[in-house]
Amino acid sequence: MERLYAEGRIELPKKEGGRPQLRRFLDEMPGAPVGTVWADISPVNSQALEDTGYDTQKPEALLERILKASSNEGDLVGDFFCGSGTTMAVAEKLGRRWIGCDLGRYGIHTARKRMLEIENCKPFEILNLGRYERQYWQGVTFGAGAAQVSERAVDAPVTIDEINAALAECVAVKQDELHVLGWEWEMGLYKLMTAEAKRQRVRLVLLQIPREVMEQQAVDKGDIQFFELAYLEVEIKQPKKLTVTVTLKDFMIPNQELIDEETRRKIKKWSDYVDYWAIDWDFQNDTFMQGWVTYRTRQDRTLALTSDPHSYDQSGRYRLPVKAIDIFGNDTSQAFEVEVS
Repeated sequence: MERLYAEGRIELPKKEGGRPQLRRFLDEMPGAPVGTVWADISPVNSQALEDTGYDTQKPEALLERILKASSNEGDLVGDFFCGSGTTMAVAEKLGRRWIGCDLGRYGIHTARKRMLEIENCKPFEILNLGRYERQYWQGVTFGAGAAQVSERAVDAPVTIDEINAALAECVAVKQDELHVLGWEWEMGLYKLMTAEAKRQRVRLVLLQIPREVMEQQAVDKGDIQFFELAYLEVEIKQPKKLTVTVTLKDFMIPNQELIDEETRRKIKKWSDYVDYWAIDWDFQNDTFMQGWVTYRTRQDRTLALTSDPHSYDQSGRYRLPVKAIDIFGNDTSQAFEVEVS
């Protein structure tokens, strides 16, 4: 007792009649090893703050235990069926680098919004399926003898020059309608090409190839739909010198009759179709960098239609791509030029 008291290990009672207590430290108490069945972590419930509504979502506490046991700060963590993004969210909070992959459009969009909600989340990119994976999918689906036109379509975004060439061919053979299917599209293509097609008296239909075409289960169920590209309209203002604001003025989804009746009943105005939109204030023809973003959450369904003011260091001509994602997870981008002074 004297030795322990001298070492500061005895906690004396603060009240009369109390008993002295021995101070114990964690490193002196090894405890029992964690077993292979973890029954102490509850599933995500519908009232939890981390709940995204994604069917297969795992609790963050589970991934925190896994990542702490198997990685160190700064390590790279990969989740190749990332779903709602739990692994990436926990990795970000624990100071790990991360890569997440998923075929599902809804999963990618859910994960994107989840990462944006993390305080001080480092910048990240969302990259579409690469050319080699598309070629592999094409070979498996259509065989090695697939047409060269199809191969070009899966290798790169559809460009304005390609559509112009197709329009010219339609005019030459007196074909009054042109359907174009694409994975990705050159920025600013929609408005320019629809106007040009109308001038040449050709009905142009631009159809987005959904990621679900690579999911055999979706193909077997017949769940795949090819939607026409949506259209967005913005208003750009300069409230003061070297400052710009962007207001989303309209968003139109063609073929609304293809949308299920229950969803259509809930839509009261055009902005109800928009789940997320973002602006790159100085696009350099490379990666879209979301300089300003707004989106709906399960707790807050409101959506800002006017951006915060953005200030530039110097005057000049800037290119501002605006990216909008609708409630079905479809991506629509349109680029705008602005002279800042």
